[in-house]
Amino acid sequence: MDRRIGVILIVIFAELVFRLIYSTVSIPVNPLLFTLLVRLVETLIILGLAFHLSGVRARSILREILIGAGVAAVFGAVVVLGDAVSRALLEGEVLRFLIGRQEVADPALFFLVGCVIAPFAEELFFRGLLYSWLRQRMPVIVSIVVSALFFAGMHGFIAPVQLAGGLIFAGLYEWRGNVWAPYTVHAAANLGIWVLPWIYPSW
Repeated sequence: MDRRIGVILIVIFAELVFRLIYSTVSIPVNPLLFTLLVRLVETLIILGLAFHLSGVRARSILREILIGAGVAAVFGAVVVLGDAVSRALLEGEVLRFLIGRQEVADPALFFLVGCVIAPFAEELFFRGLLYSWLRQRMPVIVSIVVSALFFAGMHGFIAPVQLAGGLIFAGLYEWRGNVWAPYTVHAAANLGIWVLPWIYPSW
Protein backbone atom coordinates (compact mmCIF):
# COMPACT_ATOMS: atom_id res chain seq x y z
CA MET A 1 0.00 0.00 0.00
CA ASP A 2 1.17 3.52 -0.80
CA ARG A 3 2.45 5.18 2.39
CA ARG A 4 0.32 8.27 1.74
CA ILE A 5 -2.85 6.18 1.61
CA GLY A 6 -1.91 4.42 4.84
CA VAL A 7 -1.43 7.74 6.65
CA ILE A 8 -4.62 9.19 5.08
CA LEU A 9 -6.57 6.21 6.41
CA ILE A 10 -5.01 6.55 9.87
CA VAL A 11 -5.90 10.27 10.01
CA ILE A 12 -9.48 9.57 8.84
CA PHE A 13 -9.78 6.87 11.50
CA ALA A 14 -8.47 9.27 14.17
CA GLU A 15 -10.94 11.95 13.04
CA LEU A 16 -13.84 9.48 13.23
CA VAL A 17 -12.79 8.29 16.69
CA PHE A 18 -12.56 11.87 17.97
CA ARG A 19 -15.97 12.72 16.48
CA LEU A 20 -17.49 9.61 18.04
CA ILE A 21 -16.01 10.48 21.43
CA TYR A 22 -17.24 14.06 21.20
CA SER A 23 -20.77 13.08 20.17
CA THR A 24 -21.27 10.19 22.62
CA VAL A 25 -19.24 11.06 25.71
CA SER A 26 -20.07 14.07 27.82
CA ILE A 27 -16.74 15.86 27.98
CA PRO A 28 -16.79 19.20 29.80
CA VAL A 29 -14.37 20.84 27.38
CA ASN A 30 -14.51 23.89 25.18
CA PRO A 31 -15.25 22.75 21.57
CA LEU A 32 -12.36 24.88 20.33
CA LEU A 33 -9.96 23.19 22.74
CA PHE A 34 -11.22 19.82 21.56
CA THR A 35 -10.71 20.84 17.92
CA LEU A 36 -7.22 22.07 18.81
CA LEU A 37 -6.40 18.68 20.36
CA VAL A 38 -7.75 16.80 17.32
CA ARG A 39 -5.83 18.91 14.79
CA LEU A 40 -2.61 18.69 16.81
CA VAL A 41 -2.90 14.89 17.02
CA GLU A 42 -3.56 14.68 13.27
CA THR A 43 -0.61 16.96 12.54
CA LEU A 44 1.67 14.80 14.68
CA ILE A 45 0.43 11.64 12.94
CA ILE A 46 1.15 13.10 9.51
CA LEU A 47 4.54 14.55 10.40
CA GLY A 48 5.53 11.46 12.36
CA LEU A 49 4.54 8.90 9.74
CA ALA A 50 4.97 10.79 6.46
CA PHE A 51 7.15 13.84 7.06
CA HIS A 52 8.93 13.64 3.70
CA LEU A 53 5.64 13.03 1.87
CA SER A 54 3.59 15.76 3.58
CA GLY A 55 4.73 18.76 1.56
CA VAL A 56 6.56 20.54 4.39
CA ARG A 57 9.94 20.45 2.67
CA ALA A 58 10.78 23.62 0.73
CA ARG A 59 13.96 25.33 -0.38
CA SER A 60 12.91 28.48 1.49
CA ILE A 61 9.90 28.38 3.78
CA LEU A 62 10.04 32.16 4.23
CA ARG A 63 9.91 32.71 0.47
CA GLU A 64 6.93 30.37 0.16
CA ILE A 65 5.10 32.17 2.98
CA LEU A 66 5.77 35.53 1.29
CA ILE A 67 4.43 34.18 -2.01
CA GLY A 68 1.35 32.95 -0.14
CA ALA A 69 0.92 36.35 1.51
CA GLY A 70 1.06 38.03 -1.90
CA VAL A 71 -1.53 35.64 -3.33
CA ALA A 72 -3.72 36.16 -0.26
CA ALA A 73 -3.53 39.95 -0.67
CA VAL A 74 -4.47 39.76 -4.36
CA PHE A 75 -7.26 37.28 -3.66
CA GLY A 76 -8.62 39.43 -0.82
CA ALA A 77 -8.61 42.52 -3.03
CA VAL A 78 -10.45 40.63 -5.79
CA VAL A 79 -13.09 39.42 -3.31
CA VAL A 80 -13.71 42.90 -1.89
CA LEU A 81 -13.73 44.46 -5.36
CA GLY A 82 -16.14 41.80 -6.63
CA ASP A 83 -18.44 42.50 -3.72
CA ALA A 84 -18.27 46.26 -4.39
CA VAL A 85 -19.22 45.65 -8.03
CA SER A 86 -22.12 43.42 -6.98
CA ARG A 87 -23.36 46.17 -4.66
CA ALA A 88 -23.08 48.84 -7.37
CA LEU A 89 -24.38 46.96 -10.41
CA LEU A 90 -26.56 44.15 -9.11
CA GLU A 91 -27.97 45.76 -5.98
CA GLY A 92 -26.75 42.74 -4.09
CA GLU A 93 -24.10 41.88 -1.57
CA VAL A 94 -22.45 38.68 -2.69
CA LEU A 95 -19.94 38.62 0.15
CA ARG A 96 -22.62 39.09 2.79
CA PHE A 97 -24.56 36.23 1.23
CA LEU A 98 -21.56 33.89 1.34
CA ILE A 99 -20.20 34.58 4.82
CA GLY A 100 -21.75 35.76 8.06
CA ARG A 101 -20.56 37.11 11.38
CA GLN A 102 -19.22 34.55 13.80
CA GLU A 103 -19.78 35.19 17.49
CA VAL A 104 -16.55 34.21 19.25
CA ALA A 105 -16.25 33.98 23.03
CA ASP A 106 -12.47 33.56 23.08
CA PRO A 107 -10.87 35.42 20.12
CA ALA A 108 -7.29 34.38 20.98
CA LEU A 109 -8.18 30.68 21.08
CA PHE A 110 -10.33 31.01 17.95
CA PHE A 111 -7.41 32.65 16.13
CA LEU A 112 -4.98 29.93 17.28
CA VAL A 113 -7.28 27.10 16.22
CA GLY A 114 -9.05 28.53 13.17
CA CYS A 115 -6.29 30.63 11.66
CA VAL A 116 -3.07 28.85 12.68
CA ILE A 117 -3.33 25.18 13.69
CA ALA A 118 -6.36 23.87 11.76
CA PRO A 119 -5.30 25.32 8.38
CA PHE A 120 -1.86 23.75 8.80
CA ALA A 121 -3.27 20.32 9.64
CA GLU A 122 -5.73 20.57 6.74
CA GLU A 123 -3.00 21.57 4.27
CA LEU A 124 -0.83 18.66 5.37
CA PHE A 125 -3.74 16.28 4.88
CA PHE A 126 -5.58 17.62 1.84
CA ARG A 127 -2.67 18.96 -0.20
CA GLY A 128 0.44 17.30 1.21
CA LEU A 129 -1.04 13.80 1.30
CA LEU A 130 -4.34 13.58 -0.61
CA TYR A 131 -3.61 15.93 -3.51
CA SER A 132 -0.10 14.62 -4.05
CA TRP A 133 -1.45 11.04 -4.07
CA LEU A 134 -4.17 11.97 -6.58
CA ARG A 135 -1.65 13.88 -8.71
CA GLN A 136 0.42 10.73 -9.20
CA ARG A 137 -2.63 9.04 -10.69
CA MET A 138 -4.68 11.74 -12.41
CA PRO A 139 -4.22 14.83 -14.60
CA VAL A 140 -3.67 18.08 -12.75
CA ILE A 141 -7.15 19.57 -13.30
CA VAL A 142 -8.91 16.38 -12.17
CA SER A 143 -6.66 16.16 -9.10
CA ILE A 144 -7.35 19.79 -8.17
CA VAL A 145 -11.12 19.40 -8.55
CA VAL A 146 -11.35 16.05 -6.73
CA SER A 147 -9.20 17.23 -3.81
CA ALA A 148 -11.22 20.47 -3.60
CA LEU A 149 -14.47 18.49 -3.47
CA PHE A 150 -13.08 16.36 -0.64
CA PHE A 151 -11.92 19.49 1.19
CA ALA A 152 -15.28 21.26 0.80
CA GLY A 153 -17.18 18.11 1.77
CA MET A 154 -15.14 17.81 4.97
CA HIS A 155 -16.75 21.06 6.11
CA GLY A 156 -20.19 19.40 6.18
CA PHE A 157 -21.47 20.27 2.72
CA ILE A 158 -19.95 21.56 -0.49
CA ALA A 159 -20.23 25.32 0.04
CA PRO A 160 -18.92 27.78 -2.59
CA VAL A 161 -16.41 29.38 -0.19
CA GLN A 162 -14.78 26.08 0.80
CA LEU A 163 -14.87 24.77 -2.77
CA ALA A 164 -13.18 27.92 -4.08
CA GLY A 165 -10.62 27.65 -1.27
CA GLY A 166 -9.92 24.02 -2.09
CA LEU A 167 -9.35 24.86 -5.75
CA ILE A 168 -7.01 27.75 -4.92
CA PHE A 169 -5.04 25.84 -2.28
CA ALA A 170 -4.56 22.81 -4.55
CA GLY A 171 -3.57 25.05 -7.46
CA LEU A 172 -0.99 26.74 -5.25
CA TYR A 173 0.32 23.38 -4.09
CA GLU A 174 0.68 22.28 -7.71
CA TRP A 175 2.56 25.49 -8.52
CA ARG A 176 4.84 25.61 -5.47
CA GLY A 177 5.20 21.91 -4.60
CA ASN A 178 4.84 22.44 -0.85
CA VAL A 179 2.19 23.36 1.73
CA TRP A 180 3.57 26.72 2.86
CA ALA A 181 2.04 29.03 0.25
CA PRO A 182 -1.39 27.34 0.35
CA TYR A 183 -1.21 27.29 4.16
CA THR A 184 -0.57 31.03 4.24
CA VAL A 185 -3.51 31.72 1.92
CA HIS A 186 -5.71 29.29 3.88
CA ALA A 187 -4.84 30.94 7.21
CA ALA A 188 -5.41 34.42 5.75
CA ALA A 189 -8.74 33.34 4.23
CA ASN A 190 -9.96 31.94 7.55
CA LEU A 191 -8.92 35.18 9.25
CA GLY A 192 -10.71 37.22 6.59
CA ILE A 193 -13.91 35.18 6.81
CA TRP A 194 -13.92 35.81 10.56
CA VAL A 195 -12.82 39.46 10.70
CA LEU A 196 -14.26 40.97 7.52
CA PRO A 197 -17.94 40.87 8.55
CA TRP A 198 -17.05 42.87 11.68
CA ILE A 199 -15.16 45.64 9.89
CA TYR A 200 -16.92 45.77 6.54
CA PRO A 201 -19.24 48.75 6.01
CA SER A 202 -22.99 48.18 6.44
CA TRP A 203 -22.69 44.46 7.18
